[in-house]
Amino acid sequence: MAAALPIAIERKEWTLAALCLLLGVAEAASRLPPETFESLLELLEGTSRDQRN
Repeated sequence: MAAALPIAIERKEWTLAALCLLLGVAEAASRLPPETFESLLELLEGTSRDQRN
């Protein structure tokens, strides 16, 4: 899969490039401890626990 991203970019196949990136992020996120994953999601949402409570 790692070889697919540079090829997709070279061919300007942006949907495939985005999918490759998404799969990479999902794989990396699956390796995070639960509390770190929650913090990552909060960061991506632009919120923090303090703002929600």
